[in-house]
Amino acid sequence: MGRSVAHALPPARLPAGIEILRPHNMLAAALGVVAGYVAAGGAGAAPILWPAILTALATGAGNIINDYFDLPIDSVNKPGRPLPSGRIGTGPALVLYGALSAIVTAAALMVLPAAVAAVIVAWEAALFAYARVLKRTWVVGNVAVAAISCSVFLAGAIVAGRPGAALVPMAIAFSFVMCREIVKGGEDVEGDRAAGVRTFAAVAGRPRTARAAACAMLAVAAAIPTPAVAGVYSMRYFLVMEALVAPALIVGALAVVRRPERDVFARVSRLLKLSMFAGILAITLGP
Repeated sequence: MGRSVAHALPPARLPAGIEILRPHNMLAAALGVVAGYVAAGGAGAAPILWPAILTALATGAGNIINDYFDLPIDSVNKPGRPLPSGRIGTGPALVLYGALSAIVTAAALMVLPAAVAAVIVAWEAALFAYARVLKRTWVVGNVAVAAISCSVFLAGAIVAGRPGAALVPMAIAFSFVMCREIVKGGEDVEGDRAAGVRTFAAVAGRPRTARAAACAMLAVAAAIPTPAVAGVYSMRYFLVMEALVAPALIVGALAVVRRPERDVFARVSRLLKLSMFAGILAITLGP
């Protein structure tokens, strides 16, 4: 009896006002800034604290506005999210977005070096543009997400005074995020088509998307040892990438090709999200 009652209970959820921020994405963004800082030779926690915090908050605000514009899509693809489920209204969500954006912009301009503040303000604008316009443009939206995501390493490297040191981690992150964007498109075909969003998957269909995603994942898995082989990064980077990230990419590639269905794309998307944290760790250990 106890088991049946427990099974009937709804899954535990974060409060809607927190869940809509997607804290795991905020954490990944903040850790990416820290990784870029460390990889560029930065030392000490104080210089990177505010950039990491404000990057996390900007990411949370971007997630809110993305969910606002994606409401018709998420009503089909992800009805359990805070907005389509009705756990938070569009009005309160927009108020939260506006408040966070204002706080991030004001704080960035007041406490950060001008170059870092410019990057964070540019993120805010880019995240809004992606949610409002770019997402609905074939391939451009995927490239925009990858470019925004990988630029967190640039912010950290700027704080460390060596922006050029961000090139390697940015290239790795851009390639990885592009793989995940293709996979996410395979998961979200129905809602994207209903809303007229022209992702690669919505245009090409799941079987061709599976083949494209598999090729991309295998190519990235083959390429990620290059910084260590070339002597740019250490053996620690190589070991973490080869133990945790490359296997996830290979497993994901095999899974979507074998069964190019929505639930498989969803599982692979979650696998890639988890391995993203391993990739950030590898870059932090890279120098």
